[in-house]
Amino acid sequence: MQKILGGYTYFFNQKYQRSGSLLQGTFKSKLISDENYFRKIFSYVNQNYQVHDIPKNKMYLVFASDKEYENEVFDFVSKTEAEEVLEMFDNKKDFNKHCAEIIAIICEERGKLSLSEPDELP
Repeated sequence: MQKILGGYTYFFNQKYQRSGSLLQGTFKSKLISDENYFRKIFSYVNQNYQVHDIPKNKMYLVFASDKEYENEVFDFVSKTEAEEVLEMFDNKKDFNKHCAEIIAIICEERGKLSLSEPDELP
């Protein structure tokens, strides 16, 4: 990741005649070692735009795969991988229910009572 991000930063800085870092902080990763953690992370990645306060005029910048799972039209996500994920949840309805529950739990952990409240985190 360091090489990829370093190369992109170099390219971007050269192209726009600037210097310095593009991204704040260092890259972090954590091994997903069990299915429960995977399900939580997967739900968050699919619908994290619901956790954060993204202005409506910036929603066009959001690229989330939840719409692909909802419509079962896979352009961004591999169809094979999507079918495997949906199989883990038995069906699309259970998958959507699980994602909604995880998003609600994350919002509660962050002190947000609903998805419409602004995100106070930096």
